[in-house]
Amino acid sequence: MRQYDKSAIHRLSDTAEEMEIWWDSSPLVFETWAAQEIEKAEDDKKEITRQRLKTLFDKDNPQDTLFDGVTTNPRLTRKVLDLIPEQVNSIVDKIIKDNPAMTDYELAWEVYKSITDKGAQLFMPSFEKSGYRKGYVSAQVDPRLVTDVREMLSQALILKKISPNIMVKCPGSKEGIYVIELLTSIGVPTNATLVFDIPQVVQVAKAAKRGYERGQQWGTDYSQWRSVITIMIGRFEARDAFFQSAEEAGIELTEELQRWSGVAIAKKAHSLLTDPANGYMSKLLLCSSRVGPKPDEVIHIEKVAGGNMVYTINPEMISDFMCICDQKDVCQQMDEPVPEDIMEKLLKIPYFVQGYQEEGIAIEDFIGQPAFQYTVKEFSGSMKEIEEYVQKRKNALK
Repeated sequence: MRQYDKSAIHRLSDTAEEMEIWWDSSPLVFETWAAQEIEKAEDDKKEITRQRLKTLFDKDNPQDTLFDGVTTNPRLTRKVLDLIPEQVNSIVDKIIKDNPAMTDYELAWEVYKSITDKGAQLFMPSFEKSGYRKGYVSAQVDPRLVTDVREMLSQALILKKISPNIMVKCPGSKEGIYVIELLTSIGVPTNATLVFDIPQVVQVAKAAKRGYERGQQWGTDYSQWRSVITIMIGRFEARDAFFQSAEEAGIELTEELQRWSGVAIAKKAHSLLTDPANGYMSKLLLCSSRVGPKPDEVIHIEKVAGGNMVYTINPEMISDFMCICDQKDVCQQMDEPVPEDIMEKLLKIPYFVQGYQEEGIAIEDFIGQPAFQYTVKEFSGSMKEIEEYVQKRKNALK
């Protein structure tokens, strides 16, 4: 059995020069998570686990470690409050004491910004060393504002002021895509979130391209600008509407078909975004990976290795992937096609076809897609939970 010195995550990063690995959580929780992983490891593996995790991220030397960037959102920020309360409660309490006239919503927003700022500072050395190509930390506008252009734009500009390496996350709704175009025209780096399918990818890529071209006409500085488009592949394939659509088409939606559906969309999105003929300025970013379809594989990651893309991976999946692929080859597979028999079945399912065809869903209908509806509700609830946490701290301070 082959033994590797490098972790599976490290070998994934090595599959292509353009492949980037991002941390899908607040940087503030990395040390706590890493300590837990080392504790779980068998005694004879604790030291190699410690070394491998330090290779991923070292707060004292971030510019020379593996993580190239960070994605955060209200849900992940809410987890920070539970994971490291001893570090963040003093921050929350100070915000409350210094701003007695603020509403709970305003205080929650300040908490979100403050935690984001601390994470962004940890990645500034990487941002500077890379010439502003890496080290970005994504910060999301309030997910409850998916159709409010003015408020999203206002929040986006506020978030960008936090730190030079902030990348603003806007939703893949019609209105959010317009905000991305506007932000791009003035050189603000963006991350399109709440994206699940090819029609959204195409519309975001076109909007970023339009914004970039307009900005160039007006002399916008793009030295600290990037555009990425996040596809939440695991969330697309997990919806009840997919199962219902498959049943109506006479197809059994197995876990294998589910996982390959996300891979198929990822491969097509990668092809569209990297095709020089399209002239798109955006880079593919994948997230929401799932183990499977077999217990010893993660095709959501393995089958897209080697692409000109970003993969942002949450702590739980990093742990799973490093374990499952510890003694497996991780190699270039992005350009390999989805098996014909798999595609034949998928293309009989209307739910998949709508998400796979470039014009399968009208831009006005993006917010009605089941995965969009489910995820925006979850993210919106997390913002409300930050408010509730603030309320509890206010009561504790009385």
